[in-house]
Amino acid sequence: MRAAAKSLHTGRLRLEPVRVAHAAEMFPLLSDTRIYEHLHFKPPATLAELEERYRRQEAGVSPDGVERWHNWIVRLEADGGACAGFVQATLHTETTGDFGYIFGPAFWGRGIAFEACALALEALWADTRLARLFATVDRHNARSLALLSRLGFHRVSSKEYPHGRVWSSDDIFHLPAPPRS
Repeated sequence: MRAAAKSLHTGRLRLEPVRVAHAAEMFPLLSDTRIYEHLHFKPPATLAELEERYRRQEAGVSPDGVERWHNWIVRLEADGGACAGFVQATLHTETTGDFGYIFGPAFWGRGIAFEACALALEALWADTRLARLFATVDRHNARSLALLSRLGFHRVSSKEYPHGRVWSSDDIFHLPAPPRS
């Protein structure tokens, strides 16, 4: 299993492995409170806090060596390479992990999240031995529910979720790996 993400590209998007240097650009985007309407955490309080988070993520592995982290900053090739958000996967074992994303409101409804997530999923299936991914989402977050459905995720019972507890307002989704040759 790779310890860190690699750069990915489509004609419209560039997914860059997260670096501390991204924090200055991402801080204003992640400070938009509209993003957190359906999330159970708050925006980063300071640029220094976000830099520290990205410093940890840049390692690609948890301090105890158990989890592998694949974190990408999503940039538009047009618009001067503007940061649109991020996509991430936490691999808890070689075969199972959690998938997540956040995009700035200026980029909602433009197909950017689908394109970025689909590209990240393709790379994860190709570069790891993942057998399945999970995602948790607030059941009132219509945009995320639609995105997960479009990506092929299916709602499952909390009994099927192997990575601990989830918020009572969240639903759990599962995506099995495509057949490998």
